[in-house]
Amino acid sequence: MLKKLYTKFGEAGFLFASTVLVNLGNYAINLLLGRFLGPQDFAEANILATLVLVLSFTALGFQLTTAKFIAEFKAKEEDFKIATFLLWIRKKSLAFSFILLATLLICIHFINGYLNMQRSIPVLILFLGIPLYIHMSVSRGFFQGMSKFKDLAFTYLAEMLGRLIFTIVLIYLVFKFDLPWASEAVALGFLASFIFSFFIGRKAKVQNTASKSQDFLKPVFQFFMIIGLYELSQIMINNSDVVIVKHFFENYEAGLYASLALIGRVVFFATWTIVTLLFPKVIEKEKKGERHIHLFWISLSVVGFIGSGIVLSCFLMDEFIVNILFGSSYLSIAPLLWKYAVATTLFSCANVFVYYHMSLNNYIPVFISLAAGSLQIIGLYIFHQNILEVINVQIIVMSLLILALIPYHMITSYRSLHHNKPIKKALKLEEYA
Repeated sequence: MLKKLYTKFGEAGFLFASTVLVNLGNYAINLLLGRFLGPQDFAEANILATLVLVLSFTALGFQLTTAKFIAEFKAKEEDFKIATFLLWIRKKSLAFSFILLATLLICIHFINGYLNMQRSIPVLILFLGIPLYIHMSVSRGFFQGMSKFKDLAFTYLAEMLGRLIFTIVLIYLVFKFDLPWASEAVALGFLASFIFSFFIGRKAKVQNTASKSQDFLKPVFQFFMIIGLYELSQIMINNSDVVIVKHFFENYEAGLYASLALIGRVVFFATWTIVTLLFPKVIEKEKKGERHIHLFWISLSVVGFIGSGIVLSCFLMDEFIVNILFGSSYLSIAPLLWKYAVATTLFSCANVFVYYHMSLNNYIPVFISLAAGSLQIIGLYIFHQNILEVINVQIIVMSLLILALIPYHMITSYRSLHHNKPIKKALKLEEYA
């Protein structure tokens, strides 16, 4: 099946089709967990998935940094720099992953207390996979920067299959022997997915000999700082709602919200591949002096079209969707489904703006996004009387984010087109020297 997809659509199409398959697999797992565990226990399983999302956004900093500089070196045919850079960033990412692991282990009791987790073992199991996940993210960045989308797709497929197989088997054993370890089974499924994708990622190698020169260090650190700030904003926007709801609400309501978020976020996951393809292509065209604004408009149109379709479906078939995916015990959140999809669609469209400008070294949108993430957390801490209020806060903040990004994009594009220079206030890497 995969071979036929690759033959028909090429590497980029294969990545898109594979990502759809991966998202379907991950959704199938989460939907099964929601049905079998019920709202209360599903709240704990979902918070583990949320922690993995937080980890994935952290690791994405390494992936995008690797992708950016690999794509630049490839465009300039500096193969020796690719080898040097890959070796260097692997060492730095390994050191970072162990520092992060040690920090989280020290804070594990606080984390469990804040999230109202019944046991600390599931979170501990999850944290142990951090070094594998960070290493794999560097490999993904290499594949993305080299436009080896087939290999990139296989890392996502391996991650999904590892989780699917182990989670189903372990959950089956939990129910068969009536064991109280459902959360541990979910955590072990995630750990297995990290291991599977880690071994696929080991294919990220180059034959060229690495040089001793590391003249890329300064721009790499500068870009990674910007990426780190943006991924922090992503964590704030994409995950703060689930974490805050788990903290303030009872497990039953938190489980209902978790199912709502899972369905609503299909927009984000369905359109993520568009951004993945956009980033290295814009960098490459910019380095070659070729036009690329059409890539932005195509990406934004596709994301907007997919998001609008999902919002409309959620509005017209809300009870049907919730009943089919999670069952009748979750029907109380059906009327809110389309509203959450609106918030996610706005967020996904904002991502196209930010990633496009990041690929051009324009970083004002990063700080706009960071401000939106901070505003969302403040808003949710003030307004969280019920689930509707939580969703309304997100719609308002995401609308403000889009309204801030549109004029910036228009002004920047106009000046770049007519004056052949970026807007004066656009932050460049050199300004961080």
